Amino acid sequence: MRFDEQLRLAGKAALVCGAGRGLGRSIAEGLAEAGADVVVASRNAAEIEALAAQLRRTGHGRALACRADVTRPEEVEAAVERVIAELGRIDILFNVAGGRMRKAVVETSDEEWDAMLRSNLSSAFYACRAAGRRFLSQRSGCVINVASTAGLRGRADRTAYCAAKAALINFSRALAVEWAPANIRVNVLCPGRFHTPATAAEHGDPVRYAKLLELSPLRRIASADEIKAAAVYLASPAAAYATGTVLVLDGGQTIT
Repeated sequence: MRFDEQLRLAGKAALVCGAGRGLGRSIAEGLAEAGADVVVASRNAAEIEALAAQLRRTGHGRALACRADVTRPEEVEAAVERVIAELGRIDILFNVAGGRMRKAVVETSDEEWDAMLRSNLSSAFYACRAAGRRFLSQRSGCVINVASTAGLRGRADRTAYCAAKAALINFSRALAVEWAPANIRVNVLCPGRFHTPATAAEHGDPVRYAKLLELSPLRRIASADEIKAAAVYLASPAAAYATGTVLVLDGGQTIT
């Protein structure tokens, strides 16, 4: 099979949790462009309905919206069941949902700590558990958990976020070992700085933006679309030998 054919996802069914905006939206677009049938899930019904409509116009497969709060296990279970009911199967799971918080440890409440763990770690656990039952029965599947470079290094005033993303990375590695005998791959994407709605205000400050550029050896910040190729690769047959991998996309920041 030619390499470009290995990157095609025609006939595959994907669920993208946290697809309403930012990197999740770009990942869903990339999967659809590669030919996958895609179900996009998020708490914001209007965003994912609009995205699903766009994917149906521009993608090469079917696209559906499924409103779900991925911090609630019963709603994640329902989303997975919706994928299977509507598309007949589930092959790919992307966990992109998460939340950020900048706060010193001594100022972080129990509720805020729990919220960071629920949005960044527990949400992926719920989705993997729900989809995993199907993956194990069909003895195939692919999971990509989107963490952050914050899970690879310490950052002042973001301890809860760093801890949750670091836990997500090692959760994924352990799950890769657990599920490897069933031919289920589990990998991690660790993005650094990207232009997304969540970073627009910070990137709009010229002084702050100049400082951020200095942190990157490539001296630039990526567009959200630049995550598409990495996402499609990890989900595709081209990455059939990759599991437990942590793919870092950060312009080299973590090596400085």
